[in-house]
Amino acid sequence: MIIGKNFFIIEIPKTGTSFLRNYFKKYKEILLTTHHDTVEHNPKLNLLKKKYRIGIIRSPYSWYLSFWKWSCLKKNMSPLYKDLTSQRLKIKRLKFNSNIFSYIASQITKDTKELKQLFSDVKSRKNFNKVLEILLNKRFKSLISSDFSFMQQERLGYMTHYFFYQNVLRKHYNILFKSNLNFNQTIKKLNSKIFTNYHFKTETLTKDLKNFLKKSGIKELKIANIDQNRSSKQKNQNIIKFFTKKNLALIEKKESYIFKKFKYKKLSKK
Repeated sequence: MIIGKNFFIIEIPKTGTSFLRNYFKKYKEILLTTHHDTVEHNPKLNLLKKKYRIGIIRSPYSWYLSFWKWSCLKKNMSPLYKDLTSQRLKIKRLKFNSNIFSYIASQITKDTKELKQLFSDVKSRKNFNKVLEILLNKRFKSLISSDFSFMQQERLGYMTHYFFYQNVLRKHYNILFKSNLNFNQTIKKLNSKIFTNYHFKTETLTKDLKNFLKKSGIKELKIANIDQNRSSKQKNQNIIKFFTKKNLALIEKKESYIFKKFKYKKLSKK
């Protein structure tokens, strides 16, 4: 996290957080805690009392692609790589529910060597779409060695679960493990519990940062331009080509909350 006198910034992987950390480390009075930690990892700092509680969001298309490409390069440094290639029996979640038996069987029998191959070539469209299928198709959900495997909402996307993990308290996030609410009820309840009140977008990160610095009265230092993340028409077309039509539609379905809340356009409709 990035923590200042009157603000904090929580960090979803692959949303431009490394840039922000490099920028804010220039300020002596601003604290950088562990990358991608949460409010509840820092309970003594009274973070929820701060005026600006900032999150970062990115287009689901470029987020998935960037996360996978980064995972191909970083391997075990990536939570996505470890989620797919590790065999884990999540003891704290090993209680009776609809996923328990399929999860245990999948973890024991999963071919980790084959899964690692899906991160062997950063230019492989085929490998990328296989990873997407595992993340987005409920038939393969038990292969994912994380709490996401135990979430009861089949319409929930891997990115949306990351968003809620960072933007609501754990006691509210845990509703995702319950089966007595339908998807719309669950999302509505979680949305009402979001504690962030300000969001940067990766696509306009330099602009959003400058606006925040001005609004909060923080002296602006020299900012390197990272607007290469913005979604130009040409880049959108390149993204579409990297996805199968099936996976493009799956992302739009599973990440419908992100598309709607942050007004991202669905490329399949173009």
